[in-house]
Amino acid sequence: IEPIKNSSEMAMMCNIFGKFAEGCQHKIPIYGCSAFEYIQYLHIFLEEMPEGKKFQYVCGRTDIQAAHMCGMKQPEGKCILMINDVYGINSIGESLRSVLSGFGGKQVLVMIWHPTLIKVIDHFHLHRPPMVWPNLGPELMKYYVRKEPDAVFVDFAGAQNSERVCAKVNTALEEGTPLVCVNVLPEQERAFVSLDIRVKTG
Repeated sequence: IEPIKNSSEMAMMCNIFGKFAEGCQHKIPIYGCSAFEYIQYLHIFLEEMPEGKKFQYVCGRTDIQAAHMCGMKQPEGKCILMINDVYGINSIGESLRSVLSGFGGKQVLVMIWHPTLIKVIDHFHLHRPPMVWPNLGPELMKYYVRKEPDAVFVDFAGAQNSERVCAKVNTALEEGTPLVCVNVLPEQERAFVSLDIRVKTG
């Protein structure tokens, strides 16, 4: 439990979610489907962090249902969607249309979580193709955004860019940006160097 409580992910959640709930009279709904990618972080956030008292977790039967619910009318006009990168993300289109249409006053914070693929067995989760790490969420959501000021997309890569991500997201939330998406990159996509090498074999 302590590694999760002291992680950069938890610090980021407390920072951003705390800002999101400022001035709200009702608890803000967090929609999800208890996906293994984020449920431990969310449980500890709701149970042990002071910022968690301002939120209520609403668990859908499926990721698809959770994605649909975030497009409905919310108590404070805002909600959070915790989602992984597989089924739910493909069902978020109509919800985004609802949030981004009309005369404003709606805001959704989408947190996309990915599995960590460090060990070989990690590549063989039951609900995803083997040896595949999809990251289509942010790109898919951009198709529903009508104009640039309506959305902010950021990649969270742990402690190395936490401060910059929190500042950018909090600014967007304060300005009332309708769609804010935080793509929580998995361990294998953080702090790496990509090398394009050419090796002579003969």
